[in-house]
Amino acid sequence: MSGEDGALRSGDEGKSRYRYASHETHGLKAKAMSAAAHILDTRGIEELNLRAIAEKAGIGIASMYHYFDNKEDILLSLGVMGFEDLRRDILGTLADDNSLSPIGASAAVFFRFAETRSELFSLMFNQRLLARHEALRDAENRTFLAHEAVVYSDERIPALHRQGAAYALWALARGMAAIMSSQPDGKLPPELTERLMSGAGYLISHPD
Repeated sequence: MSGEDGALRSGDEGKSRYRYASHETHGLKAKAMSAAAHILDTRGIEELNLRAIAEKAGIGIASMYHYFDNKEDILLSLGVMGFEDLRRDILGTLADDNSLSPIGASAAVFFRFAETRSELFSLMFNQRLLARHEALRDAENRTFLAHEAVVYSDERIPALHRQGAAYALWALARGMAAIMSSQPDGKLPPELTERLMSGAGYLISHPD
């Protein structure tokens, strides 16, 4: 999201030791990230801290400080991990043979992610973290490009309008995240979820 996302790319960068390699698949850091994700999903962001993660992962607190400076480092790593997971799921719709339109299949993935991983979803689109950390903005951008590829593959949308449609649908996702983060439990009320999904479903099914 280059020119249009100036608001995303402004702000001071957080002083973090974060590196892209934080989305590791093995070792102590992977155990710590798995524990952090579990705490986030089951107990919420307020209960997420270095000591709780160390206890859940069964590793020493000193090891935690080897990988993370503070709680914000953990949140950043979780946000990047979430975007990578969502990106993979979105790209998977391009290879799947299903009855939904490309946009419909991608939207189904997106809504399912928001519903089943609501705490992580809200964290990924946290405006303060996005403004402070280029790594999180880059992760969002990579996920947006996957979403954009799905929109471009939907032949129902005239080529002239595909980029605009991609941005509009992504803005809807950001709006959902903002509403979710403003709720006491970080989740959309059922009636609001139904309205959003119904409205988005109509727009997706009637792109012209």
